[in-house]
Amino acid sequence: MRHLLAAAALFAITACASSSEPGWTGDDAKPFDAKASCQIETQTVDGPDFERCMASSGWTRIR
Repeated sequence: MRHLLAAAALFAITACASSSEPGWTGDDAKPFDAKASCQIETQTVDGPDFERCMASSGWTRIR
């Protein structure tokens, strides 16, 4: 039982520390629905303005 609790705690900590979505990675990132906000804000889904917006939410495009 102790091993199970330790594994669950480690998973929870890791899940908060980094995340990924197809084509993106985030460390301590806001939920990925920030993408929709950035699309509205920048009126695009690509380019430096969009990527800056995503970076402000903790997301970086994977190259």
